[in-house]
Amino acid sequence: MKRNKISEKMALFFSGRYGPDNLYNALFSVELILLFLGAVFSLLGKIAPALRVASVILYALSLSILIFAMYRFFSRNVLRRRRENEAWLRFKAKFTRKKKPTLPPDTPTHIFRVCPKCNATLRLPRQEGKHQVKCPRCGVLFGIKVK
Repeated sequence: MKRNKISEKMALFFSGRYGPDNLYNALFSVELILLFLGAVFSLLGKIAPALRVASVILYALSLSILIFAMYRFFSRNVLRRRRENEAWLRFKAKFTRKKKPTLPPDTPTHIFRVCPKCNATLRLPRQEGKHQVKCPRCGVLFGIKVK
């Protein structure tokens, strides 16, 4: 009975909270890396005193990142947190490679090609020769050769 009350109170507390997302995971990962580096610099600070100062700075930075991540986790302003996460995903997409989609196998009547601009999969009629194709998604013209 007591466990049920606790779980009800926890569910009530967490209802409407934002919770974890990609930005939270990235912040938490950076925080763990900074903590580790701070610990290493602290151990090496016995040899070089300048590293002890660096370890204090790293600990302070990791603590501030942890506080910000937890603030986002428990926030009730879901719309703003979602916008932050979308901005993070757009920023992250600039540095990650776009994978070309896997194409289905060509059939006797149709071939499949990828648009060079937007990576959309196009289903085209199989007609031998060189053709100009216009992507219906982004409107770019490109040439293909069908054998």
